[in-house]
Amino acid sequence: MSMREKMILAGVIGAIWLAAGCQNMPDIAEDEQETIYLSVLAGQSTPDAGIEDMIDEKVAEILPNVRLEWECVDWGENFDAELNARFAAGDVPDIIIGKAQDAKHYYATGNLAAIEPELLAEIEDAAKETVTVDGVAYGIPYNSWYQGVIYNKKIFGEYKLPVPKTRQELAKVVAVLEQNGEVPFAAHFQENWSVGNTTMQFMLNNIFSGNSLWGEEFRNGAQSYSDNDVVKDCMECNQYILEHTWEDALAVDQAICDNRFDNGEAAMYLTGTWSLQFSNQYEKSDDYGIFPYPNLTGDSKLIRETNMTFMKSASTEYSDEVDSIFEALLSDEELMGEILNYTQTFSVKKGYDSAFKSCLQEDISTYEKTEEIIEATVGNTQLIWFFQNDVAAQELLWLQGNRTLDEVLLYADLHRKESIIQ
Repeated sequence: MSMREKMILAGVIGAIWLAAGCQNMPDIAEDEQETIYLSVLAGQSTPDAGIEDMIDEKVAEILPNVRLEWECVDWGENFDAELNARFAAGDVPDIIIGKAQDAKHYYATGNLAAIEPELLAEIEDAAKETVTVDGVAYGIPYNSWYQGVIYNKKIFGEYKLPVPKTRQELAKVVAVLEQNGEVPFAAHFQENWSVGNTTMQFMLNNIFSGNSLWGEEFRNGAQSYSDNDVVKDCMECNQYILEHTWEDALAVDQAICDNRFDNGEAAMYLTGTWSLQFSNQYEKSDDYGIFPYPNLTGDSKLIRETNMTFMKSASTEYSDEVDSIFEALLSDEELMGEILNYTQTFSVKKGYDSAFKSCLQEDISTYEKTEEIIEATVGNTQLIWFFQNDVAAQELLWLQGNRTLDEVLLYADLHRKESIIQ
């Protein structure tokens, strides 16, 4: 064999070897691909626990080399403290899951990244507004709850009771129910957060619906709790419910209350759609409705709370991977439906028709169509949850007989600076 022939043969063998090697390279690269760990701080409400498994499964499908390291905390009790501690230590989670109001609260710390507009293209405008500051969005809203009075239609029908729109009409409903041996309200006053939530429901329709900047005026000294009869009325609404519920309501927690209401042991329940998660109510679609708790002027609106919101660290080293996860969560409608059904929440994605149909859907749609809706972030961005919950603890002491209402109102005034993130 000539030298030229030997060189040609060597070239052919080399080409075959390289081709074979290139065919195996992706497998080698995949095997050797470094695992990326993304930290996630998830502030969860009770119905949210468990969604992390659903999200993990999706991430494993789209990004096999990415692992989410979850820290799940109670949103109402621990989220604020944990997130602020992480900020102070410079240990900002790659992904933060909170509520819409958190995006507006925490953007000023500089720790949240702006969200790419294309990720929000299919989010309803009302939901986008809840996470937007000066035209820039700092979170991706994912779902929403509705808050108001869930009522038992069978009980209302039995006594021919109308849906009350005024306090006077509500008093008449309560009187008829009690005259017939029915408990008017399901209620649980064991937890601070429950009192904080209902108080904000009252304040949204009595105060913030007419003055969206009331919280700022409160911090500036132009408004107060102590000298405001409307604020006092909002707290007294909790007392009214306590007077017309079970005798042991101060010792009852949410789970017990949900079950009792589901069993028909009360006619009305001032709560949110989260209370449907552990019941079988979605199988009894004709049995339940919802209406806003009547305010002082008879024009209450149903409360919508843009809830689960995804935020990204401004300092994450894996911005593209985080965006890929966000995009997948928004585009996978099967996963979205699974999460909505599990949490008993509603989508904020434009045109999305969920297979999950709440027993309250008809009433909610009516309030939405007539624009009788107020967004919870209107109040929650003015008075942060930490402050609301702190004042609620004092309210609970009052309801237990261990404080006066005047002392509770004064306590709120003395802590007004704590009503916003500094």
